[in-house]
Amino acid sequence: MAMNPAWPGGVPTVKTGLARACLLLAACWAGGAHGGVSCPQRPIRFAFYEIGQFYSAGRGLDRDVAEELRRRSGCEFEFVVMPRARIWQELEAGSLDMTGSVIETPERSKIYWFFNYIQLRQYAILSIDVPDSIRSMESFIQDAPSSRWAIVRSYSTSRYFDPLVLQLGVQRRLVEVAEEDVLFRMLDQRRVAGIFSTPMVYRQKIRQHGLEDRVKVADWEKDDAPSPRSLVLTKRAFPDSEARAWRQLVDGMNRDDTMLRLINRYMSRDEAAAAVWAGGKR
Repeated sequence: MAMNPAWPGGVPTVKTGLARACLLLAACWAGGAHGGVSCPQRPIRFAFYEIGQFYSAGRGLDRDVAEELRRRSGCEFEFVVMPRARIWQELEAGSLDMTGSVIETPERSKIYWFFNYIQLRQYAILSIDVPDSIRSMESFIQDAPSSRWAIVRSYSTSRYFDPLVLQLGVQRRLVEVAEEDVLFRMLDQRRVAGIFSTPMVYRQKIRQHGLEDRVKVADWEKDDAPSPRSLVLTKRAFPDSEARAWRQLVDGMNRDDTMLRLINRYMSRDEAAAAVWAGGKR
């Protein structure tokens, strides 16, 4: 049979034509979806805030996680930096899509998706002026009535500490600031007696502010389970089907030890192994 120059392999049959059409469609779809994720037509806006080794001066675990999500999804990302309180405002307004290192609360879970990727214990970072006889948050509230505490505005600490923080607020002993660095400056200036922090943050900040001999670290957390930190997506931007695909990406990073490798950049191997979200290996 003579070859048709328009079809070097011969005139296509219905079957071969259909097969080629399917391959072409798959190739086109692959340009907008990777790993099951459907990329939006615009860049995904991901917000960071300055918080020790999670993010500082363009580097940190959250930046590493975001870059890995960009690589695995094939989506275009736009990175921005702003205070935590403003991040929540812009997420609610729909001008941001994602952020990282967030603790889930029942209220927030109504409007956001939470995908855990690291679990950390909160520690009390105390001025050396706090008496050694004070060994719990309850004791601090009761036995140091003139002392104040500081937190980052809009930041949830843990299931155990959050209600106690509310008590300090009612007593007007709570100072809320815009960013983590201010907490350590206030400790340095003895304007507050204590703050909360995690090793990912306080090790760097204590060294940066020269506080090695001026503060002490206390384990006052009474919840044995470390608090998970999550990637947050707005339900407005990501419906359920798309959110499931992003969850699979995050879970995949936990299962294949990518998250362990990323965390190990900032913590020892043993610490990193303990910090990887326990549910991520399921």
